[in-house]
Amino acid sequence: MLTSSANDRSLVSSATGREVARRGSPWRLRRRLQPGVKFAIDDRGLDAAMSCRALSVNAVSRPARRIRSIRFDTAANDLRKQNVALRGYELRGARFLELTWATPAAGGAVSRGAIEVRVPTLELGATLLDKDASGSLRRLVDGRPLEARCVSETERRERLLDLPRARIAVIFEKGFVEWSGERTPFNEIEFQLASGEMAAFHEFIADVAGQLPVRLVSMSETESAFLQVSGCSRAPVKARPLTLSRYASLDAAICLMLGACLDQFVANWPALTKSNDPEAIHQMRVALRRLRAALALLKNVASCPELERAGRRAKELAATLGEAREWDVFGEMLETGPRSSLRNEPSFYSLLDAVERRRLRAHEKAQALVKEPRTTRFVLDLRSALARFAWRPGASITAQPPLRGETARPGMLDTARAGSARDFAIPALDGLHRRALKRCRRLASKSTADWHKARIALKKSRYAGEFFQSLFESFAGARAYMRALAKIQDDLGVYNDMSVAARLLREIDSADGATTAVAAGFALGWYTHAQERMKQRVSKIQKSMEKLEPFWR
Repeated sequence: MLTSSANDRSLVSSATGREVARRGSPWRLRRRLQPGVKFAIDDRGLDAAMSCRALSVNAVSRPARRIRSIRFDTAANDLRKQNVALRGYELRGARFLELTWATPAAGGAVSRGAIEVRVPTLELGATLLDKDASGSLRRLVDGRPLEARCVSETERRERLLDLPRARIAVIFEKGFVEWSGERTPFNEIEFQLASGEMAAFHEFIADVAGQLPVRLVSMSETESAFLQVSGCSRAPVKARPLTLSRYASLDAAICLMLGACLDQFVANWPALTKSNDPEAIHQMRVALRRLRAALALLKNVASCPELERAGRRAKELAATLGEAREWDVFGEMLETGPRSSLRNEPSFYSLLDAVERRRLRAHEKAQALVKEPRTTRFVLDLRSALARFAWRPGASITAQPPLRGETARPGMLDTARAGSARDFAIPALDGLHRRALKRCRRLASKSTADWHKARIALKKSRYAGEFFQSLFESFAGARAYMRALAKIQDDLGVYNDMSVAARLLREIDSADGATTAVAAGFALGWYTHAQERMKQRVSKIQKSMEKLEPFWR
């Protein structure tokens, strides 16, 4: 039975493709497409890539092909909802329908499968349903008619590179996509691992990206147009739950943890660059915070120059995104707080204008950040480090901070050993939990900086819990622990937002004080008073922390 729930989409898509292709139907399975990485590039860069030595030596080239494609779906977007894509394409006078589905692959890439059938025309009508002998595709669209959504024309060139440890297919595409009366040109390069080592694949891509002005993209221009014409924008992506076996090695955990952070970071680029969604900035910051928390947690067991550079660059990226996020939050705070008392005060609207100008400038910086070659290199270099386990030579560590009264014992942890992830997680979670408890004691008498440190300690403890919770049997206990930490963290976050608001108000006052002084002064008093009220309730935070029961013990 076909379903369309979010958890089952990948399984549904794969099963549908196999079912349609068998039972004597004319559909045929295509070669299973390997994990791929796609880049956008400008005209000059594409010319440079075509003549680049790294992409030419030991290469077997196929003749250039011109392909005309049409993407189809129902008015209700049935196929898109189930992670299935249907396109018709014309190649050298022949016409085909191609059904593709995608499933996540290791290292943040995407593994895809495809089936196709030759058809006499791309004017669908009932053609598709006639060809679908098994009826599976008919059920997938619930009998609704298909309609053309966007059209693209592409000149495609392909090369197969024979490297010492991998065979890599390189696909160069230059063309345009038309949708809703608009035409958007594009140049793209895609790399696919045909055979060989994933580590060699990522090393090669990182090296090539250092030579060419490429920008990593998580979807093609055609896919982006298809979403827009379907009335959908790319939604911000939250962190996905991690699943580790109880006997997982720490190496496997490191790859999964850091890879998931990169996945979330890159997956939110389209929502930022295409629709400028403030939530995308927030989720990108979350991804970088999680990444930095994981790197800090692992620094004594998985230390190497590549991970250290990744940590520094993640901090730089987070700072730029943080500026945009602060203005987003501050604007919301003004609307939900002081506005009720200042709605008749002219300077309040001058204040809102000043905030909006700064918010838009900060968003422009964030969008430019995504397009910088350095950001692409950050992702590719870290993926390469994960693929080849760059930290393994330095596996000697000192155990996590001991419990009070104990003496630290030097030890060796084999990060490749089965079960080493759990062995590492227990003392690591202990240490972070103790640190969070310490930071939350007597907060009412501490400075704003101490409140911020307490919030950071809570985040690190929660992120580590999320990374490792699947290693332990107590699912309900883990969920309760994480929810409690998140609630305490949110309470401290409100206090921190008020401190940030006060700082931003002073920044505006120094530049636009002549027009915003009255409203800014009122708002500053508003947030200062709210902070004092927050301190009166802080004893509840300490009590909540003391009641937490570690789920890993």
